[in-house]
Amino acid sequence: MVRIITRLDAVKKELAESKSKHLDFQIGTISGNLRAIIADEDLMFKSGNIKSIKIKKIPIPANYLSFLSGYGSNSYGHAIAVDEDVPLPVSMKRMADHAMFAAAETCKIKKDDLLGVLILLPVHLTH
Repeated sequence: MVRIITRLDAVKKELAESKSKHLDFQIGTISGNLRAIIADEDLMFKSGNIKSIKIKKIPIPANYLSFLSGYGSNSYGHAIAVDEDVPLPVSMKRMADHAMFAAAETCKIKKDDLLGVLILLPVHLTH
């Protein structure tokens, strides 16, 4: 009997571990990242206001879609979008630096407050 020993399983394991170090979650074969949306300025809101607020920059890699977590992370309201001054296509690297925040109650959002969570998912563009 001859036993052939290869490193194939070890290499597969190393690649999987390396990949998982850069990803925050996996659903089936889909992996992605979570990014905190953090206020970068103080701003007053009245109940029902929806305003743009500066956030700490969030890099969005090329070919990644962004989704907002539906779970409320701020007791005063909810981040409903992130953006940057010049909208760029999904195929380019982007940098979110503003968020739209909808206030459920009158409040003062302070610098470094958590506004929400951004979910980044890789996408393969077919066109």
